[in-house]
Amino acid sequence: MKGSDVLYLSCALLFVPVLIGSFWVHLLQLEGTVNRFLHAWVLGFTTMLAVAQLLLVPMVALQRTLYEAVMLWKILLEVLSVISLILFCGREIQKSGKRDDRGKRQKMTAWTAVIGIAAAVLILLQAYIPARYQHSDDDDARFIAEEVSAVVHGSMYREDTITADFMYWDTGEVRKDLTSPWTMFVAMMAYDGGIAPAVLSHAYLPFFLILLCYALYTLIGQKLFDGDWEKTGVFLILLSVIHLWGYTSTHTLASMILLRIWQGKAVCAGFMIPLFFYLFYRVMRPDYEKRWLPLFYVAAVGACLLSGVGIITTPILLGIYGFVDFCCHRDWKKTLMIFLAAVPCGMYLLYYLR
Repeated sequence: MKGSDVLYLSCALLFVPVLIGSFWVHLLQLEGTVNRFLHAWVLGFTTMLAVAQLLLVPMVALQRTLYEAVMLWKILLEVLSVISLILFCGREIQKSGKRDDRGKRQKMTAWTAVIGIAAAVLILLQAYIPARYQHSDDDDARFIAEEVSAVVHGSMYREDTITADFMYWDTGEVRKDLTSPWTMFVAMMAYDGGIAPAVLSHAYLPFFLILLCYALYTLIGQKLFDGDWEKTGVFLILLSVIHLWGYTSTHTLASMILLRIWQGKAVCAGFMIPLFFYLFYRVMRPDYEKRWLPLFYVAAVGACLLSGVGIITTPILLGIYGFVDFCCHRDWKKTLMIFLAAVPCGMYLLYYLR
């Protein structure tokens, strides 16, 4: 691994998402250093996926080049980062000298520290080993070929990945890639960072994406166990063991996360679907905070970027939860807002099926 590549990807997949996600931290008025960092990372990355989807689909349809997409992508990220930074700094200045959370922090016991260290070791091993040693997957060639073609030729979905002949983006299997251009998202990072797409996908993305998934699982554990770090640590250890021993086929969640996380459908399974459940947890109470509802729309658009799985599964999740929530609380306005979040998925699905 090159130090320059690691530095670039640390900025692209950690620093920038956290910076963008600070907007949501400000909007949701979250407290706690670790809690705010994890939310900023998870929600910032989700926002990046949504922005990439809104950018790449029309650019592919208009037959624009990858180089133009990268330039617009960087401009959009810079604008979002500056807005988030201004709002975040303004909130911190306003709250300076007014916050005193002494006595509110959970005391760190020796047992909690041991559990936390064990969970951290297991998670880091799961992130490092696939990135360092596992570089194969039978469903991988077309995705890498699309990324390499985009980086080398600058075109997006215009060359046949088998024959290299000119083709239209709405031909054959590539047709569905228009509505879920995850490979172009990876190609943008590869081109901007000067990294070979295969190296980026196999050696670097697994490390960052697996850690990102566990950051989300940590938030889920904190929500399930009411902020108890000891129980959250046990929860993460249990998940780690399940993932390590869950390779019974290429379609289990364990194989998606540890063996093929660089693919969009794996990110959808390991990150986006759990994110929707986390958002459901956040709004399932009658006294929920309405600030969380916009994230349903952001996550729905981001899910479309990843795979057709995201386009199809997201409306199902939103529909089932919206129905259950309405049966429990009879809040038709809230249910309508949840149902409307599925509209972007429906639009992309209709375009694909036309």
